[in-house]
Amino acid sequence: MTAIQVIQLTERPRPWHDLAQGIGLTAPAERNDAWTEFDGDGMLAVHGVESSDPLAGTAEIWLLVDDSAALDALESRLRSADIPVTRGEMADIGATLEISVDDTARVHAVVGAARPPHGDVSLQPLIFTPDVDGASRVLTTLGLALKITSNSGSWAVFDADGGGSIALHDIASATTPVTDPVSLSFEHRGDLDAAVERLTASGIDASVVDEAYNRTLRAPTPEHTELWVNGASTDLYGYTEHG
Repeated sequence: MTAIQVIQLTERPRPWHDLAQGIGLTAPAERNDAWTEFDGDGMLAVHGVESSDPLAGTAEIWLLVDDSAALDALESRLRSADIPVTRGEMADIGATLEISVDDTARVHAVVGAARPPHGDVSLQPLIFTPDVDGASRVLTTLGLALKITSNSGSWAVFDADGGGSIALHDIASATTPVTDPVSLSFEHRGDLDAAVERLTASGIDASVVDEAYNRTLRAPTPEHTELWVNGASTDLYGYTEHG
């Protein structure tokens, strides 16, 4: 099985903890400034780093696979498909893979234990790409299952069988300037208004707006960006559901 974990690197871990819990994720262990995990459908890890770290404020997508044999098989599959992949090693972690989704976006893979999905909130990190079809080929090779595509070809969502999903968005159709090809986002199947109330009680100025496809919770992040938590879509006009 494969699960999606997003690592948010930040010099402000505690406000991220409040944001994660406010939208409905749960921390299975005591929170700390170095590394705290939050569970839903998929996993968020908040990794505290120094402000001098060049990766501070960025998010990384990691695929957690069952064991070293699964990681080796994944690497073999990628190389057979001529998808660029680099094998590395991390202290106390073991072997890792860095996979090119396109010329700028990367995802990573590592052996890791994913906890069972639960709750109303799914990790759904977003990759902005100039080539949705090419990026879709990479995610399919990674073993993710196509869930939804837009009829325009500018949007696609892929599910991981162990929890979480990845969304692809045509960068040319982005409504705001894109500064990083990978962006943290979520899908919420529950009560967005209740999430706004929790966030507001924590001092976070969140709101819900009506989009063409559904309602979306928007909240400022500690990185001075805007987090989107999309309500699960029930109206598929303009979209096709797969599987």
